[in-house]
Amino acid sequence: MLYLSLGTNLGNRTHNLQQASQLIAQRIGPIIQAATPIETAPVGFDSDNQFLNTALAVDTSLSATEVLRITQEIEREMGRTQKSTNHVYHDRIIDIDLLMLDDLVLRSNALSLPHPELTDRLFVLEPLAEIAPNLVHPIYGKTVSDLLAVRRRCSIQKLTAELCTPTTLNALNRLLPQLSATVTTLTLQRLQEIECADRNNRIIYLLTLPNGSIIGTATLCLYPLLTGTKAWIEDVVIDEKERGKGFARLLLEDVIFRARQHGADSINLTSRPARVAANHLYRALGFKQRETNVYKMDGAKETKSK
Repeated sequence: MLYLSLGTNLGNRTHNLQQASQLIAQRIGPIIQAATPIETAPVGFDSDNQFLNTALAVDTSLSATEVLRITQEIEREMGRTQKSTNHVYHDRIIDIDLLMLDDLVLRSNALSLPHPELTDRLFVLEPLAEIAPNLVHPIYGKTVSDLLAVRRRCSIQKLTAELCTPTTLNALNRLLPQLSATVTTLTLQRLQEIECADRNNRIIYLLTLPNGSIIGTATLCLYPLLTGTKAWIEDVVIDEKERGKGFARLLLEDVIFRARQHGADSINLTSRPARVAANHLYRALGFKQRETNVYKMDGAKETKSK
């Protein structure tokens, strides 16, 4: 079964969804279910035009590549001339996204399945949960209904240049001392430098409540080596006032998912024995404790041989 997300915020939005659905049924396969359209605010850009979103379950024998080609063809025929790239979004007469195709896991320059932002978007999850609440995400291992419940509790987003604001800075400076007693207070300039450095191999994630409060962070580091790509999860912290509510598990599950999306062959983290609760969580998530010796040198101080 193929699952698609449709959105429109220009012209006669109801007609746009109906026309796109008809073309999908003609060229891809019969529509088995269609979610009730919902009105949502633009995400990722400012516009006075509200979106109308829906989700479709389509019975098809086509490959994911063929479906992508046809949906892009439909978008062009309906008048969409500009695709969103590098998280730069625009008003659009129709947007058709491939969400899932059976339990296919696919990563390529042209297409990733399941859709990499499926779990981040309420305007996708809510319609999808209406028509397929028990559909299981092949990487997360959770149903769409469960993923929606998580997303309603919080959101997890990547630190970007746009998010390097005094509000983010204050939140991180509140969190980091809870992670290490020797941490240095960040400045806005330092935060901006960290964000722009090594973006391909180091990604900082922020866990945010619906009211906008940042209550957690974790950093994913990716190292392509001769023996495969290794991922390390570092600087994991949840605000002490919000602990015991399951947010750490949600954050770690999301970062693990992102690591797998990036093709990590192994996912690693370090933790002190004294962190009993954290270590219990790591084991519950599937991490196995290894007996290794780690040698550490303070790189900030000059050493002299004797």
